[in-house]
Amino acid sequence: MTKQVKHLSLFATFLLVSLLVLLPFCNAKPSPNSQAEALLKWKQSIANQSILTSWAIKTNLSISSHCKWLGIACNNAGDVIGLNLAYTGLKGTLKCLDFSSFPQLLRLDLKVNQLTGTIPITIGLLTNLQFLDLSTNAFTGIFPLSVANLSMVVELDVSRNMISGELDSGLFPNGTEGAKTGLFSLQRLLIQDTNMSGYIPLELGNCKNLTLIALDGSHFFGTIPSSLGNLSELTVLRMAENQLSGEIPWNIVAARELLEHSTTGVTGKMDREFKQTNNADNPWGHGYIHN
Repeated sequence: MTKQVKHLSLFATFLLVSLLVLLPFCNAKPSPNSQAEALLKWKQSIANQSILTSWAIKTNLSISSHCKWLGIACNNAGDVIGLNLAYTGLKGTLKCLDFSSFPQLLRLDLKVNQLTGTIPITIGLLTNLQFLDLSTNAFTGIFPLSVANLSMVVELDVSRNMISGELDSGLFPNGTEGAKTGLFSLQRLLIQDTNMSGYIPLELGNCKNLTLIALDGSHFFGTIPSSLGNLSELTVLRMAENQLSGEIPWNIVAARELLEHSTTGVTGKMDREFKQTNNADNPWGHGYIHN
């Protein structure tokens, strides 16, 4: 690991610790009014866009009038639980979106837009979030380690962005009983067509609920960690168009879809589990990687 990468890793760890220190101070529940104000502040920061025309305070409406704004979903108390502006052509950054105002947010879906800038470290304050999709935008910078605080997230998709850095091992549970951070609930991880690189961490195999891992089209290198063989629910593993090498671990589930999408760009021969598969399970009918 280069000195530059080590420094980045130490800095990322410092930022994560800082965020954890700040979390107790964010426990005060924001009111629906303050949530509306936070949304309007973000709207103002990204200039006037017709898609957000409905985002306006009208004095003759109730305190939860923001719940009727385009892309906003609320619970019965008027708290924002969903922000969905996917496929709207939205432009701007997330710099002025105050994530601390939305502690009840369950879904953040901003895919297929024209958003730029970095993914803010404060996104780690959304500790109840279950669905995060920022795919197909133009985000840059390092993927924030604070995402490790999103222990309830089931699906995480940051594909087709210009984000960089490594897939930090700290994003995932470390395998100990006392671990407080990590993507414990993760079922679908998609980091396709990005500038991310480095080794695929062993700790990814501690996300026991994973059914889909899609890391294709990035710049990952090294071997596929054998710990992925512990993922009994895994059915799709897409790692094509990387710089991976070595053998595919024998204990990885030998599913047809996994085989069809995981091998391009991986060198070496398949291990014993794949050699034992028959033509019904193996589309190529042999025990070697087909590139």
